[in-house]
Amino acid sequence: MRSLREAGNRRAWPLAWRGAVLASLAIGLLAAIASLTAFVVVRESLRGTLQEALDADAARVADLYRAGAAGSARDQLAGPTGGVIVQLYDPLGELLVASEPRFAVADAALPREALAGARDLPRAWRGQLAGRPVQVAMRPFEFGVVAVIGDTGFIGDSLARLARALGWATAALVGLSALVGSAVALEIVRPIRRLARAAQRLGPDHLEPIPDLGPRDEVGRLTGVLNDLIGRLRDALDAQRAFLAETSHELRTPLTSLQGFLERAARKADPEVRRELGDAQRVARGMARLVGDLLQLSRGDAVREVDPFLVDPVRDVLRPVAEEFPGVTVEGDAGLTVLGDPERLRQLVRNLTANAVRAAGPGGVTLRGWVADGAVVVEVHDVGPGVPPELQATVFEKFWTTGGGGAGLGLAIARQVARAHGSDLTLESRPGDTTFTLRLPALEVEDDDGA
Repeated sequence: MRSLREAGNRRAWPLAWRGAVLASLAIGLLAAIASLTAFVVVRESLRGTLQEALDADAARVADLYRAGAAGSARDQLAGPTGGVIVQLYDPLGELLVASEPRFAVADAALPREALAGARDLPRAWRGQLAGRPVQVAMRPFEFGVVAVIGDTGFIGDSLARLARALGWATAALVGLSALVGSAVALEIVRPIRRLARAAQRLGPDHLEPIPDLGPRDEVGRLTGVLNDLIGRLRDALDAQRAFLAETSHELRTPLTSLQGFLERAARKADPEVRRELGDAQRVARGMARLVGDLLQLSRGDAVREVDPFLVDPVRDVLRPVAEEFPGVTVEGDAGLTVLGDPERLRQLVRNLTANAVRAAGPGGVTLRGWVADGAVVVEVHDVGPGVPPELQATVFEKFWTTGGGGAGLGLAIARQVARAHGSDLTLESRPGDTTFTLRLPALEVEDDDGA
Protein backbone atom coordinates (compact mmCIF):
# COMPACT_ATOMS: atom_id res chain seq x y z
CA MET A 1 0.00 0.00 0.00
CA ARG A 2 2.82 2.42 0.84
CA SER A 3 4.53 1.91 -2.51
CA LEU A 4 1.23 2.42 -4.35
CA ARG A 5 0.53 5.57 -2.36
CA GLU A 6 4.01 6.94 -3.01
CA ALA A 7 3.67 6.10 -6.70
CA GLY A 8 0.32 7.93 -6.80
CA ASN A 9 1.87 10.99 -5.12
CA ARG A 10 4.68 11.37 -7.65
CA ARG A 11 4.09 14.41 -9.80
CA ALA A 12 3.86 13.83 -13.53
CA TRP A 13 3.47 16.02 -16.57
CA PRO A 14 -0.11 16.54 -17.71
CA LEU A 15 -1.23 14.09 -20.35
CA ALA A 16 -1.62 16.88 -22.93
CA TRP A 17 1.98 18.00 -22.38
CA ARG A 18 3.29 14.47 -22.67
CA GLY A 19 1.32 13.97 -25.89
CA ALA A 20 2.65 17.24 -27.35
CA VAL A 21 6.25 16.41 -26.41
CA LEU A 22 6.01 12.89 -27.82
CA ALA A 23 4.43 14.21 -31.03
CA SER A 24 7.17 16.84 -31.35
CA LEU A 25 9.89 14.25 -30.78
CA ALA A 26 8.34 11.86 -33.28
CA ILE A 27 7.88 14.53 -35.95
CA GLY A 28 11.34 15.93 -35.23
CA LEU A 29 12.88 12.49 -35.63
CA LEU A 30 11.01 11.90 -38.90
CA ALA A 31 12.00 15.37 -40.13
CA ALA A 32 15.66 14.70 -39.29
CA ILE A 33 15.56 11.35 -41.09
CA ALA A 34 13.85 12.94 -44.09
CA SER A 35 16.38 15.79 -44.17
CA LEU A 36 19.31 13.40 -43.93
CA THR A 37 17.82 11.26 -46.69
CA ALA A 38 17.29 14.30 -48.90
CA PHE A 39 20.87 15.46 -48.24
CA VAL A 40 22.33 12.08 -49.19
CA VAL A 41 20.13 11.79 -52.30
CA VAL A 42 21.05 15.27 -53.52
CA ARG A 43 24.77 14.69 -52.81
CA GLU A 44 24.84 11.40 -54.69
CA SER A 45 22.77 12.89 -57.51
CA LEU A 46 25.24 15.78 -57.96
CA ARG A 47 28.20 13.45 -57.80
CA GLY A 48 26.57 11.03 -60.24
CA THR A 49 25.67 13.78 -62.71
CA LEU A 50 29.21 15.15 -62.63
CA GLN A 51 30.67 11.66 -63.04
CA GLU A 52 28.47 10.99 -66.08
CA ALA A 53 29.64 14.23 -67.71
CA LEU A 54 33.27 13.44 -66.92
CA ASP A 55 32.89 9.92 -68.35
CA ALA A 56 31.45 11.39 -71.55
CA ASP A 57 34.33 13.90 -71.82
CA ALA A 58 36.91 11.19 -71.21
CA ALA A 59 35.38 9.00 -73.92
CA ARG A 60 35.48 11.90 -76.45
CA VAL A 61 39.09 12.73 -75.69
CA ALA A 62 40.14 9.07 -75.88
CA ASP A 63 38.35 8.69 -79.22
CA LEU A 64 40.06 11.82 -80.54
CA TYR A 65 43.52 10.51 -79.70
CA ARG A 66 42.69 7.01 -80.87
CA ALA A 67 41.51 8.28 -84.29
CA GLY A 68 44.52 10.57 -84.71
CA ALA A 69 42.30 13.29 -86.21
CA ALA A 70 43.16 16.94 -86.17
CA GLY A 71 41.57 19.20 -83.60
CA SER A 72 41.75 20.39 -79.99
CA ALA A 73 40.78 18.11 -77.13
CA ARG A 74 39.44 21.13 -75.24
CA ASP A 75 36.88 21.64 -77.97
CA GLN A 76 35.50 18.17 -77.29
CA LEU A 77 34.90 18.80 -73.57
CA ALA A 78 31.33 19.40 -72.26
CA GLY A 79 31.94 19.33 -68.51
CA PRO A 80 29.09 20.80 -66.41
CA THR A 81 31.27 23.54 -64.93
CA GLY A 82 33.32 24.38 -67.96
CA GLY A 83 36.42 23.94 -65.82
CA VAL A 84 37.52 20.38 -66.44
CA ILE A 85 41.20 19.49 -66.73
CA VAL A 86 42.75 16.85 -69.03
CA GLN A 87 45.80 14.80 -68.08
CA LEU A 88 47.64 12.20 -70.20
CA TYR A 89 49.55 9.30 -68.68
CA ASP A 90 51.89 6.82 -70.40
CA PRO A 91 51.32 3.05 -70.08
CA LEU A 92 53.58 3.00 -67.02
CA GLY A 93 51.43 5.59 -65.21
CA GLU A 94 53.82 8.54 -65.59
CA LEU A 95 52.17 11.93 -66.04
CA LEU A 96 53.01 13.27 -69.50
CA VAL A 97 51.07 16.49 -69.86
CA ALA A 98 48.06 18.40 -68.46
CA SER A 99 45.78 21.11 -69.80
CA GLU A 100 46.68 23.37 -66.86
CA PRO A 101 50.21 23.90 -65.54
CA ARG A 102 49.33 23.33 -61.87
CA PHE A 103 48.07 19.84 -62.78
CA ALA A 104 51.17 19.05 -64.87
CA VAL A 105 53.45 18.55 -61.85
CA ALA A 106 54.14 15.23 -60.14
CA ASP A 107 52.31 16.28 -56.96
CA ALA A 108 49.09 16.66 -59.00
CA ALA A 109 49.35 13.19 -60.58
CA LEU A 110 46.81 10.48 -59.88
CA PRO A 111 47.83 7.56 -57.63
CA ARG A 112 49.47 4.64 -59.43
CA GLU A 113 46.88 2.20 -58.03
CA ALA A 114 44.06 4.31 -59.52
CA LEU A 115 45.73 4.27 -62.95
CA ALA A 116 46.55 0.55 -62.87
CA GLY A 117 43.03 -0.60 -63.65
CA ALA A 118 42.38 2.17 -66.19
CA ARG A 119 44.86 0.73 -68.73
CA ASP A 120 42.25 -1.81 -69.79
CA LEU A 121 38.83 -0.46 -68.75
CA PRO A 122 37.27 2.93 -67.95
CA ARG A 123 37.66 3.86 -64.30
CA ALA A 124 36.44 6.59 -61.90
CA TRP A 125 38.22 8.07 -58.90
CA ARG A 126 37.41 10.65 -56.22
CA GLY A 127 39.84 12.39 -53.88
CA GLN A 128 42.20 15.38 -53.51
CA LEU A 129 44.46 16.73 -56.25
CA ALA A 130 46.45 19.97 -56.04
CA GLY A 131 44.66 20.73 -52.75
CA ARG A 132 41.18 20.57 -54.28
CA PRO A 133 38.43 17.91 -54.05
CA VAL A 134 38.00 16.33 -57.47
CA GLN A 135 36.27 13.56 -59.38
CA VAL A 136 38.14 11.86 -62.23
CA ALA A 137 37.04 9.82 -65.25
CA MET A 138 39.83 7.70 -66.86
CA ARG A 139 39.81 6.01 -70.27
CA PRO A 140 42.51 3.93 -71.96
CA PHE A 141 43.76 4.91 -75.41
CA GLU A 142 46.53 3.71 -77.72
CA PHE A 143 49.43 5.51 -75.98
CA GLY A 144 48.29 5.32 -72.33
CA VAL A 145 45.46 6.73 -70.22
CA VAL A 146 43.51 9.94 -70.55
CA ALA A 147 42.08 11.46 -67.33
CA VAL A 148 39.40 14.16 -67.27
CA ILE A 149 39.26 15.93 -63.86
CA GLY A 150 36.33 17.91 -62.47
CA ASP A 151 36.56 20.16 -59.41
CA THR A 152 33.82 19.16 -56.90
CA GLY A 153 34.17 22.22 -54.69
CA PHE A 154 30.86 23.57 -56.02
CA ILE A 155 29.18 20.37 -54.81
CA GLY A 156 30.46 20.95 -51.26
CA ASP A 157 29.26 24.57 -51.33
CA SER A 158 25.87 23.50 -52.62
CA LEU A 159 25.58 20.76 -50.01
CA ALA A 160 26.52 23.19 -47.22
CA ARG A 161 23.75 25.58 -48.31
CA LEU A 162 21.35 22.65 -48.57
CA ALA A 163 22.30 21.42 -45.09
CA ARG A 164 21.62 24.86 -43.59
CA ALA A 165 18.28 25.08 -45.36
CA LEU A 166 17.30 21.59 -44.23
CA GLY A 167 18.39 22.38 -40.66
CA TRP A 168 16.23 25.50 -40.48
CA ALA A 169 13.34 23.64 -42.09
CA THR A 170 13.67 20.82 -39.56
CA ALA A 171 13.75 23.28 -36.62
CA ALA A 172 10.71 25.11 -37.97
CA LEU A 173 8.90 21.82 -38.48
CA VAL A 174 9.67 20.73 -34.90
CA GLY A 175 8.34 24.06 -33.56
CA LEU A 176 5.24 23.81 -35.71
CA SER A 177 4.75 20.20 -34.65
CA ALA A 178 4.90 21.28 -31.00
CA LEU A 179 2.05 23.73 -31.59
CA VAL A 180 0.02 21.29 -33.65
CA GLY A 181 0.80 18.44 -31.23
CA SER A 182 -0.35 20.58 -28.28
CA ALA A 183 -3.61 21.40 -30.04
CA VAL A 184 -4.20 17.78 -30.99
CA ALA A 185 -3.27 16.51 -27.50
CA LEU A 186 -5.58 19.04 -25.84
CA GLU A 187 -8.41 17.96 -28.10
CA ILE A 188 -7.72 14.29 -27.30
CA VAL A 189 -7.68 14.81 -23.51
CA ARG A 190 -10.67 17.19 -23.49
CA PRO A 191 -13.20 14.35 -23.01
CA ILE A 192 -11.01 12.89 -20.25
CA ARG A 193 -10.98 16.26 -18.45
CA ARG A 194 -14.76 16.52 -18.76
CA LEU A 195 -15.03 13.03 -17.32
CA ALA A 196 -12.70 13.95 -14.44
CA ARG A 197 -14.74 17.09 -13.65
CA ALA A 198 -17.95 15.06 -13.67
CA ALA A 199 -16.38 12.44 -11.38
CA GLN A 200 -15.14 15.16 -8.97
CA ARG A 201 -18.73 16.23 -8.34
CA LEU A 202 -19.57 12.77 -7.00
CA GLY A 203 -19.70 12.03 -3.29
CA PRO A 204 -21.34 9.75 -0.72
CA ASP A 205 -24.50 11.89 -0.89
CA HIS A 206 -24.36 12.38 -4.65
CA LEU A 207 -23.76 9.19 -6.61
CA GLU A 208 -25.64 9.94 -9.81
CA PRO A 209 -24.50 8.38 -13.12
CA ILE A 210 -22.14 10.48 -15.18
CA PRO A 211 -23.98 11.78 -18.27
CA ASP A 212 -23.01 10.58 -21.71
CA LEU A 213 -20.00 12.65 -22.77
CA GLY A 214 -19.71 11.61 -26.41
CA PRO A 215 -19.39 8.66 -28.78
CA ARG A 216 -18.72 5.12 -27.61
CA ASP A 217 -14.96 5.39 -27.96
CA GLU A 218 -12.42 4.62 -25.23
CA VAL A 219 -13.67 7.54 -23.09
CA GLY A 220 -17.27 6.44 -23.62
CA ARG A 221 -16.41 2.92 -22.50
CA LEU A 222 -14.60 4.34 -19.45
CA THR A 223 -17.70 6.39 -18.64
CA GLY A 224 -19.79 3.23 -18.81
CA VAL A 225 -17.40 1.39 -16.48
CA LEU A 226 -17.46 4.30 -13.99
CA ASN A 227 -21.26 4.41 -14.10
CA ASP A 228 -21.39 0.69 -13.34
CA LEU A 229 -19.03 1.26 -10.40
CA ILE A 230 -21.12 4.23 -9.21
CA GLY A 231 -24.22 2.06 -9.33
CA ARG A 232 -22.56 -0.63 -7.22
CA LEU A 233 -21.33 1.96 -4.72
CA ARG A 234 -24.79 3.51 -4.49
CA ASP A 235 -26.34 0.10 -3.87
CA ALA A 236 -23.73 -0.66 -1.20
CA LEU A 237 -24.28 2.68 0.57
CA ASP A 238 -28.04 2.29 0.37
CA ALA A 239 -27.73 -1.17 1.91
CA GLN A 240 -25.45 0.22 4.63
CA ARG A 241 -27.85 3.06 5.41
CA ALA A 242 -30.80 0.68 5.43
CA PHE A 243 -28.95 -1.62 7.82
CA LEU A 244 -28.11 1.28 10.15
CA ALA A 245 -31.66 2.60 10.01
CA GLU A 246 -33.19 -0.79 10.76
CA THR A 247 -30.66 -1.57 13.48
CA SER A 248 -31.12 1.84 15.11
CA HIS A 249 -34.87 1.50 14.97
CA GLU A 250 -34.72 -1.98 16.51
CA LEU A 251 -32.41 -0.79 19.30
CA ARG A 252 -34.55 2.16 20.35
CA THR A 253 -37.30 0.02 21.88
CA PRO A 254 -35.08 -2.09 24.19
CA LEU A 255 -33.06 1.00 25.16
CA THR A 256 -36.25 2.88 26.05
CA SER A 257 -37.34 -0.11 28.17
CA LEU A 258 -33.90 -0.25 29.79
CA GLN A 259 -34.09 3.42 30.72
CA GLY A 260 -37.51 2.86 32.26
CA PHE A 261 -36.27 -0.13 34.27
CA LEU A 262 -33.27 1.87 35.50
CA GLU A 263 -35.40 4.84 36.54
CA ARG A 264 -37.79 2.55 38.44
CA ALA A 265 -34.89 0.73 40.07
CA ALA A 266 -33.28 4.02 41.07
CA ARG A 267 -36.46 5.15 42.82
CA LYS A 268 -36.63 1.92 44.83
CA ALA A 269 -32.88 1.50 45.42
CA ASP A 270 -31.02 2.17 48.59
CA PRO A 271 -28.92 5.33 48.65
CA GLU A 272 -25.63 3.40 48.43
CA VAL A 273 -26.54 1.86 45.05
CA ARG A 274 -28.38 4.86 43.66
CA ARG A 275 -25.11 6.38 42.41
CA GLU A 276 -24.23 3.26 40.39
CA LEU A 277 -27.73 3.22 38.95
CA GLY A 278 -27.31 6.88 38.06
CA ASP A 279 -24.16 6.03 36.12
CA ALA A 280 -26.03 3.26 34.37
CA GLN A 281 -28.83 5.69 33.50
CA ARG A 282 -26.28 8.13 32.08
CA VAL A 283 -24.75 5.43 29.90
CA ALA A 284 -28.20 4.30 28.76
CA ARG A 285 -29.13 7.87 27.80
CA GLY A 286 -25.84 8.19 25.88
CA MET A 287 -26.57 4.94 24.06
CA ALA A 288 -30.08 6.10 23.23
CA ARG A 289 -28.73 9.35 21.86
CA LEU A 290 -26.07 7.48 19.88
CA VAL A 291 -28.74 5.27 18.35
CA GLY A 292 -30.69 8.39 17.42
CA ASP A 293 -27.56 9.90 15.84
CA LEU A 294 -27.00 6.75 13.81
CA LEU A 295 -30.58 6.91 12.61
CA GLN A 296 -30.15 10.58 11.66
CA LEU A 297 -26.88 9.95 9.84
CA SER A 298 -28.29 6.96 7.98
CA ARG A 299 -30.99 9.30 6.68
CA GLY A 300 -28.42 11.92 5.70
CA ASP A 301 -29.36 14.33 8.52
CA ALA A 302 -26.85 16.22 10.68
CA VAL A 303 -26.54 16.00 14.45
CA ARG A 304 -28.00 19.30 15.71
CA GLU A 305 -29.67 18.49 19.04
CA VAL A 306 -27.75 20.14 21.90
CA ASP A 307 -28.95 20.64 25.49
CA PRO A 308 -26.53 23.26 26.93
CA PHE A 309 -25.33 23.34 30.55
CA LEU A 310 -22.36 24.81 32.38
CA VAL A 311 -19.76 22.09 31.91
CA ASP A 312 -16.31 21.53 33.36
CA PRO A 313 -14.56 19.73 30.47
CA VAL A 314 -11.97 17.98 32.62
CA ARG A 315 -14.27 16.87 35.43
CA ASP A 316 -17.48 16.29 33.48
CA VAL A 317 -16.14 15.06 30.13
CA LEU A 318 -12.53 13.87 30.08
CA ARG A 319 -12.41 11.97 33.37
CA PRO A 320 -15.70 10.04 32.86
CA VAL A 321 -14.55 9.00 29.37
CA ALA A 322 -11.11 7.97 30.66
CA GLU A 323 -12.81 5.71 33.25
CA GLU A 324 -14.41 3.81 30.37
CA PHE A 325 -10.96 3.07 28.84
CA PRO A 326 -8.58 1.79 31.52
CA GLY A 327 -5.06 3.01 30.83
CA VAL A 328 -6.08 6.30 29.23
CA THR A 329 -4.62 9.26 31.14
CA VAL A 330 -6.06 12.74 31.74
CA GLU A 331 -4.04 15.96 31.92
CA GLY A 332 -5.50 19.27 33.06
CA ASP A 333 -7.03 20.86 36.12
CA ALA A 334 -10.71 20.94 36.96
CA GLY A 335 -12.38 24.30 37.33
CA LEU A 336 -12.66 25.24 33.64
CA THR A 337 -16.15 26.14 32.46
CA VAL A 338 -17.81 26.08 29.04
CA LEU A 339 -21.40 26.18 27.84
CA GLY A 340 -22.22 22.85 26.22
CA ASP A 341 -24.07 19.58 26.30
CA PRO A 342 -22.11 17.26 28.60
CA GLU A 343 -23.50 14.08 27.08
CA ARG A 344 -22.77 15.29 23.56
CA LEU A 345 -19.25 16.35 24.52
CA ARG A 346 -18.62 12.99 26.19
CA GLN A 347 -19.90 11.32 23.04
CA LEU A 348 -17.43 13.39 20.95
CA VAL A 349 -14.46 12.59 23.20
CA ARG A 350 -15.52 8.95 23.52
CA ASN A 351 -15.56 8.49 19.74
CA LEU A 352 -12.12 10.09 19.40
CA THR A 353 -10.74 8.07 22.31
CA ALA A 354 -12.05 4.78 20.93
CA ASN A 355 -10.26 5.46 17.63
CA ALA A 356 -7.07 6.47 19.45
CA VAL A 357 -7.12 3.32 21.61
CA ARG A 358 -7.51 1.17 18.50
CA ALA A 359 -4.49 2.94 16.95
CA ALA A 360 -2.11 3.16 19.93
CA GLY A 361 -3.53 1.05 22.75
CA PRO A 362 -4.87 2.48 26.03
CA GLY A 363 -1.39 3.30 27.35
CA GLY A 364 -0.65 5.53 24.37
CA VAL A 365 -3.68 7.85 24.68
CA THR A 366 -3.87 11.10 26.66
CA LEU A 367 -6.88 13.40 27.15
CA ARG A 368 -6.01 17.04 27.81
CA GLY A 369 -7.88 20.19 28.77
CA TRP A 370 -6.58 23.72 29.42
CA VAL A 371 -7.27 27.40 28.69
CA ALA A 372 -5.50 29.22 25.86
CA ASP A 373 -6.36 32.66 24.38
CA GLY A 374 -9.79 32.80 26.03
CA ALA A 375 -10.80 29.34 24.86
CA VAL A 376 -10.91 25.94 26.54
CA VAL A 377 -8.83 23.53 24.46
CA VAL A 378 -9.77 19.84 24.57
CA GLU A 379 -7.33 17.41 22.96
CA VAL A 380 -7.24 13.68 22.36
CA HIS A 381 -3.63 12.66 21.73
CA ASP A 382 -2.14 9.29 20.81
CA VAL A 383 1.25 7.89 19.84
CA GLY A 384 -0.04 5.57 17.12
CA PRO A 385 1.14 5.31 13.50
CA GLY A 386 -0.68 8.49 12.51
CA VAL A 387 -2.95 9.44 9.62
CA PRO A 388 -1.23 9.87 6.20
CA PRO A 389 -1.43 13.47 4.91
CA GLU A 390 -3.44 12.46 1.84
CA LEU A 391 -6.15 10.92 4.08
CA GLN A 392 -6.46 13.66 6.72
CA ALA A 393 -9.08 15.55 4.71
CA THR A 394 -11.35 12.48 4.41
CA VAL A 395 -11.32 10.93 7.90
CA PHE A 396 -14.36 12.98 8.96
CA GLU A 397 -16.53 11.83 6.06
CA LYS A 398 -19.49 9.60 6.77
CA PHE A 399 -19.00 5.89 6.17
CA TRP A 400 -15.24 6.37 5.67
CA THR A 401 -13.17 3.75 7.47
CA THR A 402 -9.58 2.52 7.48
CA GLY A 403 -10.75 -1.07 7.65
CA GLY A 404 -9.77 -1.45 11.31
CA GLY A 405 -13.35 -1.84 12.50
CA GLY A 406 -16.39 0.40 12.88
CA ALA A 407 -18.95 1.70 10.45
CA GLY A 408 -17.09 4.92 9.65
CA LEU A 409 -19.48 7.15 11.64
CA GLY A 410 -17.54 7.93 14.84
CA LEU A 411 -15.50 10.85 13.52
CA ALA A 412 -18.41 12.12 11.41
CA ILE A 413 -20.59 12.28 14.53
CA ALA A 414 -17.75 13.90 16.52
CA ARG A 415 -17.34 16.68 13.96
CA GLN A 416 -21.09 17.30 13.81
CA VAL A 417 -21.24 17.53 17.63
CA ALA A 418 -18.37 20.03 17.54
CA ARG A 419 -20.13 22.13 14.92
CA ALA A 420 -23.38 21.97 16.89
CA HIS A 421 -21.37 23.68 19.70
CA GLY A 422 -20.21 26.43 17.32
CA SER A 423 -16.71 24.96 16.96
CA ASP A 424 -14.92 22.42 14.81
CA LEU A 425 -12.48 19.55 15.10
CA THR A 426 -8.95 19.87 13.75
CA LEU A 427 -6.42 17.14 13.15
CA GLU A 428 -2.63 17.23 13.25
CA SER A 429 -0.90 13.94 12.64
CA ARG A 430 2.46 12.41 11.93
CA PRO A 431 3.86 9.00 12.93
CA GLY A 432 3.93 8.77 16.72
CA ASP A 433 2.03 12.04 17.28
CA THR A 434 -1.67 12.43 16.43
CA THR A 435 -3.88 15.08 18.04
CA PHE A 436 -7.58 15.91 17.58
CA THR A 437 -8.36 19.39 18.96
CA LEU A 438 -11.64 21.05 19.98
CA ARG A 439 -11.82 24.72 21.05
CA LEU A 440 -14.79 26.03 23.07
CA PRO A 441 -15.29 29.57 24.44
CA ALA A 442 -14.30 29.73 28.11
CA LEU A 443 -16.82 31.16 30.62
CA GLU A 444 -15.99 33.12 33.74
CA VAL A 445 -18.24 31.82 36.52
CA GLU A 446 -18.22 33.94 39.70
CA ASP A 447 -18.42 32.31 43.11
CA ASP A 448 -21.58 33.58 44.89
CA ASP A 449 -19.86 33.30 48.29
CA GLY A 450 -17.11 35.59 47.13
CA ALA A 451 -19.38 38.18 45.57
